[in-house]
Amino acid sequence: MKVTFKDVTMSYDGKTDTLRDLNFTIPDGTLVSLLGPSGGGKTTTLNLISGLLTATSGQIFFGDEDVTKKDALARKVGMVFQNYALYPHLTVLDNIAFPLKMAKVPKAERRKRAAELAALVHVDDQVDKKPGELSGGQQQRVAIARALAKSPSLLLLDEPLSNLDARLRIEMREEIRRIQRETGVTTIFVTHDQDEALHISDNIMVLSDGHIQQFSSPTDLYESPNNLFVAKFIGTPIINTIPADVLQDALAGIIPGEILERAETAGIRSEAIIPYDAGDAVLTKLSGSVTHSQKFGREATSDVTYNGQTILSTEMSGVPEDQAQLDFYLTKKGFFLFDDAGTMIYGGDLHAQ
Repeated sequence: MKVTFKDVTMSYDGKTDTLRDLNFTIPDGTLVSLLGPSGGGKTTTLNLISGLLTATSGQIFFGDEDVTKKDALARKVGMVFQNYALYPHLTVLDNIAFPLKMAKVPKAERRKRAAELAALVHVDDQVDKKPGELSGGQQQRVAIARALAKSPSLLLLDEPLSNLDARLRIEMREEIRRIQRETGVTTIFVTHDQDEALHISDNIMVLSDGHIQQFSSPTDLYESPNNLFVAKFIGTPIINTIPADVLQDALAGIIPGEILERAETAGIRSEAIIPYDAGDAVLTKLSGSVTHSQKFGREATSDVTYNGQTILSTEMSGVPEDQAQLDFYLTKKGFFLFDDAGTMIYGGDLHAQ
């Protein structure tokens, strides 16, 4: 099922818009994450899709059908919340089959369907247990199976991994991706965790302050951010940001003068600071010093000082600290310039092509 928003605005109090003029299309059969900080509009957008909220203005389409005025029941979507809300007195099988029971599906048919879904989400060995006997990850699997029971055209997931420990979160995000691929159901996943979104999504919608900051593939978000907000929100470690005029001399003659005049902030990914000349991949050579290095398992970072600014690099491990001066290189890929409004006006490898 394709989902389309046309000029959708949502206000809870009639004065302040939580979402303003949202326009987007979620393609059929894809997994899309709604990503952004708390209060950015992620859950509001999901609830507008589900029908739990009604838009203040604008239109919402499922395929070619206008569902703006239809309630959640009529939209026939499957939802999984942060609280899985399983029925504690029912077995796993009966929890999964419950929506089919409410739809008056014959018992034999609904139990067969529930057993198939239990196998899909890998809880077929737990079907006779009650939810209280399951781990958090198993409960989540049951909740997903229940949401899929009525073969919804959309599966909506609202921060479903928030209550799991770190290792289980990684396991379950891969499971959600697998289930989505096997069923082909259009899936919309709300999260504030960029790592989750980057790993499982076909596309990511970054929301902040009621606006779509960017809606594109995980690769494009990282390598070609629309603005400074997206550049800082996506990527670990966080992108280095320094005043653009600090690099003015080093970039003169390399980047067009009209772009340098407009540039307010330079964004430098940590992997764009390297200790060797990489030929055509290099934008410019700089001189500075390594003032501090750290190693965390296989991850190593170094603080590089340049023109009074400290830049974090993940590529300078092994370079001795406190050398009076050393040359290092800034690569085209991972380097950006932003104007005073935060709009990206130069992306090194994009403009070099």
